[in-house]
Amino acid sequence: MLKKIKLHLHKFYLYKILTSKVHKSTVLRNPEKEANRVYTSVFNNNINWDNPRDLIEKIYWLQFNTDTSLWTKYADKYLVRDYIKENGYNDHLPKLYGKWDNVEEIDFSKLPEKFVLKANNGCGTVLIVKNKEEINIKKTRRKLKRWLSLPFGYSGAQLHYLKIKPCIIAEELLENNKEDIVISPNSLIDYKVYCINGEPEAIWVAYDRTYTGVYMTIYDSEWKKHPEYLVSSDYYTYSDRDIPKPKYLNEMLEMSRKLSKPFHQVRVDFYIINNKPIFGELTFTTGTGFFTKDFYNYLGNKIDLRELMKYSTV
Repeated sequence: MLKKIKLHLHKFYLYKILTSKVHKSTVLRNPEKEANRVYTSVFNNNINWDNPRDLIEKIYWLQFNTDTSLWTKYADKYLVRDYIKENGYNDHLPKLYGKWDNVEEIDFSKLPEKFVLKANNGCGTVLIVKNKEEINIKKTRRKLKRWLSLPFGYSGAQLHYLKIKPCIIAEELLENNKEDIVISPNSLIDYKVYCINGEPEAIWVAYDRTYTGVYMTIYDSEWKKHPEYLVSSDYYTYSDRDIPKPKYLNEMLEMSRKLSKPFHQVRVDFYIINNKPIFGELTFTTGTGFFTKDFYNYLGNKIDLRELMKYSTV
């Protein structure tokens, strides 16, 4: 119930401003305290900074003790496009219609009938436009300005996001294939590939997402389902429904290997549109609350921090 109340409150700009200030105050004083707040809410104990074990502990350790400049660059939904092109995957990007630092400069008359507006930083700052003639441009500009005014990264101490210069981008509207609408009528099917040391370890599939929740399942790289890795909650609901194996699964996995190669860990997100993997984003600080502790430990054990920790001051 508490999570549902918080979800409702997050609809309001004033609430977002107030909570952002609280998290900012904590991070500026003690970023580890803010990280522990998030971690404790799921695992009921603080992060073991001296001997991190699970995936989330090690992500936070990397966040606070290593160079995360590439995290910042590639978590930027605009700049990451260059990285995708450099790796030879230009054809796997959604079309880009424009990028603006100032929302007043957006010329809506030059945009197609359907498109998506996004902030390049943050989470959930996406506006789907299915008919341009039906949008209120004045209200839309106000919404976009609010997105740009809210610093993202203080909540949960995701510090690499704070260094992203905010902007608005417009991309093509991706829509479900006909066969996928039956499975996921409210959203695209999201294929999130968890990569450790450049190797895909699991594909978390999120689908039929609404504001109040999402259905999920998980597969290994051979497309074998592993419900034992998952935990349902008020927001995340495991479904035993079988998601058809993507026709170009191997291509998606090969892209994940190449894109994740420079990093100890990263999540590579895709959509499958017309049997083709379309790149979504790179996520370096994945969320919590949907994997079992054992699975977080399994993923974390594959990340060896011993050499890095020799030079740490933590």
